[in-house]
Amino acid sequence: MNAPLNTAVTNAPVFELEDSWEAINDWFLGNDLTDGLPIVPPTETRVALMTAYVERELGFKAHDVIGTLAPKHGQATVEKIAANAVMAGCKPEYMPVIIACVKGVAAPKFNLDAVQTSTHNTSPLPIVNGPAAKAIDLNCGYNHTGSRWHATSTIGRALQLCMINIGGTPGSINIHTQGHIARFEHCIAENEAENPWQPLHVDRGFAADSSTVTLIPACPAAMIDDNGGSQTAQDLLRTLAGSIAYIGNRNTNGEGQPLLILCPQHARLLANGGYSKLDVKRHIWEFARIPFQSIPRGNLTSFSKKLLEQFDGKNPGYDVPIAGKPEDIVIVVMGGTGTHSLSVQTRLASENVTVPILRKDGTAWQPST
Repeated sequence: MNAPLNTAVTNAPVFELEDSWEAINDWFLGNDLTDGLPIVPPTETRVALMTAYVERELGFKAHDVIGTLAPKHGQATVEKIAANAVMAGCKPEYMPVIIACVKGVAAPKFNLDAVQTSTHNTSPLPIVNGPAAKAIDLNCGYNHTGSRWHATSTIGRALQLCMINIGGTPGSINIHTQGHIARFEHCIAENEAENPWQPLHVDRGFAADSSTVTLIPACPAAMIDDNGGSQTAQDLLRTLAGSIAYIGNRNTNGEGQPLLILCPQHARLLANGGYSKLDVKRHIWEFARIPFQSIPRGNLTSFSKKLLEQFDGKNPGYDVPIAGKPEDIVIVVMGGTGTHSLSVQTRLASENVTVPILRKDGTAWQPST
């Protein structure tokens, strides 16, 4: 087996391995090039199919650099991304989304170095909006990270393999205290069909018919179990606000961009009650708070100077909000039937990034029908 491509064209390493699935997987695992799961061998033929699709659809060549990934500062070329996508089991048509994912985590404000090398249990969560999600059958409804959706499982895994093999070095990544329980299939789409408000990418200034990927430096989600108890929008808002704020949520330091994933039923209840998405953000910001006096003094070392100057020693009755301002809270609608939503805290030193899926010439890419 040759892996991954011709060095004369791309200068990528080539290895001659025994033509055995077991031997190939043992070699990749033994050389810290996998996530611990079996991989699809990235042969020249398989990788070439991926790069050919990218050149045809997006105009990028195999050697084009999409971004530089920390901590190793490895150059994520189309070819290297394709090799990792093959290993993850992706189809060629997933490549535009994967390339946007890589571009997003490579953005300086996402701060991939902090995500990769800190003890925080943090992993990039890609949220896909627009026609691309439907074109590749990326699940957005019932069991949105479900077991049967090929795109949902493999795109998130491909991004993780890129972070390991292009951006990481053995011993300096994945040092999270416990690790992230949803890492390998961490890619989801917003349920735009059941969203009573405008979708996330429109909130961020993109056209409704454009395709984007928003990268969230996400910690493991916590379920908000309303269990059908909220009969009014006001009741639900109280439940949501009371479920989010707690001392161990680092977003209370004032610099985070927490994510609220609402199930369609919760979103409809709020919208039918007359609340816009901004109204919900404002309510969460106002009422999802913890009393400053309840925070152990040692924990204040991680708080932003802005917040400390605002209340430390001046207003002992001050309640600490979940974000610096309402607009910092991110709300998306996804999932299926049920009254369960999710609260996701995010890493403090990293910012959310939304990347449009574009061709190399800067024009918007539209999936083939």
